[in-house]
Amino acid sequence: MSENRQLFITATDTGVGKTLVSGLLLGYLRAQGVKAGYQKWLATGCAERVDDLERVTELAGEESDPPPLDLRVPYRFPFAASPHLAAERAGREIEPEVLIAAYENLRKRYEVLLVEGVGGILVPLRRDLLLANLVARLQIPTLLVARSGLGSLNHTLLTLDGLRSRAIPVLGVLFTDGPADDEAIAADNQRTIAELGGVEVFGRLPWRASDGELAAAFRPLGEEIRAALALI
Repeated sequence: MSENRQLFITATDTGVGKTLVSGLLLGYLRAQGVKAGYQKWLATGCAERVDDLERVTELAGEESDPPPLDLRVPYRFPFAASPHLAAERAGREIEPEVLIAAYENLRKRYEVLLVEGVGGILVPLRRDLLLANLVARLQIPTLLVARSGLGSLNHTLLTLDGLRSRAIPVLGVLFTDGPADDEAIAADNQRTIAELGGVEVFGRLPWRASDGELAAAFRPLGEEIRAALALI
């Protein structure tokens, strides 16, 4: 994989597992010899310390010469809320050109740059700008992380519709298991999303207690995602 490629990782909602998937995929790609990097355009509920970045680093390891924090997470706000509100509470406004400049800087450094979203794809960055509109402007192929269990169908199909209505390329969907998901529902959710959503489903990340177990369980999923990325 020699050309520069990018992947936006979003989810159907907050707390679905996109940070976990970002870290596991980053670690998997690096283990395969791919020069891969991570960026999160903005984070709320933090200042200088970014929990999502720290979690991704725990899973994938740190680079020997990492880019500055202002490139990896350009906007950081202390109020844990939607980006537009967190920025307003800080007396600031999110400028898309700042995000684009940071994105362009990092994407040239890596064979694959993973960009983790915040919340769902339709969260507002400002009162006149949705996250999805910026992703559409940059035309970044997108991986959708969804819950395996009950309640996932509506959120997943709505998110796919939101992506496609803006002509955002959809790489596929990856499901994440909870600790007590019903197996019949989880299996049918995969089939239903593949059929009704007309999308590639990479599979399910099973519930695991340790990072080592998660990394092992993720390997076949990572291989499928890597193969799909190579076709872009």
